[in-house]
Amino acid sequence: MGAAPEPSAGTGVMATFPSDLLDRPALDAAIVVASRYLDDAVAAATRLSDRADAEALHDFRVAVRRLRVTLRAYLSLRDGVPRKHRRRLRKLARATNTIRDAEAQLTWFRDRSARFTASQRAALVALRARLRARLRRAQAHSHGKLQRRFAKLEPRIRRVLTALRSNAGAHEPPFRTIAAATLVKNVMDLRKRLDDSDAASAADLHATRIAAKRLRYLLEPVERDIASGARLIDRLKRLQDLFGGLTDAHELRAELRRAAELDQPVGIAAATKVLEAEVTGLLATLREDWSTAGVELEQDVGAAVGQLRATRPSAPPNRRRPVRRRSRVPA
Repeated sequence: MGAAPEPSAGTGVMATFPSDLLDRPALDAAIVVASRYLDDAVAAATRLSDRADAEALHDFRVAVRRLRVTLRAYLSLRDGVPRKHRRRLRKLARATNTIRDAEAQLTWFRDRSARFTASQRAALVALRARLRARLRRAQAHSHGKLQRRFAKLEPRIRRVLTALRSNAGAHEPPFRTIAAATLVKNVMDLRKRLDDSDAASAADLHATRIAAKRLRYLLEPVERDIASGARLIDRLKRLQDLFGGLTDAHELRAELRRAAELDQPVGIAAATKVLEAEVTGLLATLREDWSTAGVELEQDVGAAVGQLRATRPSAPPNRRRPVRRRSRVPA
């Protein structure tokens, strides 16, 4: 079950960051990154009330995830932002899961409609109708509630970030040092999960997807300072999509099992056959194309870390030639 590529947060444009981000004091730079993602979440949240905006919820989810990763990744933010705020962000993200899963499953059936016979499509009508009804109920219940909950939480997080910024000082190490160490920690976690992916459970596959996503989000603010930044992020996106497809397949498999007690067996059997064939293909891709992904990603991130840790050369002093004063000739 293929996962659609994930667009950036906000209106499709990822937050931009100052050109001197890496050389700022670590706490100040981390606050800048968190604040930009918080801005993205605000922009997306205002669009939730527009029912014609099909991307608003997705963009809100992505912005909140980027913000959560940032607040968790850097010790100064993790210690400074109260745990209750981070818990509430997590609950906001989880509150969107029902909508996201229903959308993904409806998309799966729509995109594969041609693979079913007319009788099989007719047998799947009831299941698809339930998914659409579930999606409508969740949307009607969730969008306004998400806006209200986020409207209360956002200024609290912003006040904390503002207070933390007043404590940031030049005595701190530059952000490049902290960013590099954080990338090392996260790529090692991803490699371990990839090394164990052959015998992974559905929960483990989901955790591997999250680990790839987390590493990608941590790379994005420093992408332009890494020679292979765009290629590395694209590779993480493709890995994320692969594991996302496996995770979505697990959810759909459970949905089909529940539907087997309610719907015509010919439709459920046909959908299950298509799904299992796709899972087999995804697992083959994982074994054949990504068997060495953990080692390769660790090497690539290691090279990126070396570039981040390299101190930016300072500008040479501006040496002006001494100006010779002309001796005045007495009049």
